[in-house]
Amino acid sequence: MEEIISVGKFAETPEMMGHIIPFENLQMLNLMELPELKRIFWKPLPFTHLKEISVGYCRNLKKLPLDSNSAKERKFVIRGEEDWWNRLQWEDEATQIAFRSCFQPRS
Repeated sequence: MEEIISVGKFAETPEMMGHIIPFENLQMLNLMELPELKRIFWKPLPFTHLKEISVGYCRNLKKLPLDSNSAKERKFVIRGEEDWWNRLQWEDEATQIAFRSCFQPRS
């Protein structure tokens, strides 16, 4: 699996494009042993209820669907291997700095 939600599949239902916010009520996202996963969603998402993102052994996942508006209070935890975290790509430096305090290395 390379994507959780692909833009192609999402676009197959154009009537839904403007009305659905994927993962709107998501509280926990646990991604484990998905070596081919490259993307969760193609653009940043608001995660108003998110408490934790946990990533393990997803070496090709280089970007999280986060930006400065994704979680206004950033009260959630992002768990993962430290080398994965260090390779993540961010929308901008401000977003990277904002979410740095959310990261907890997996032991």
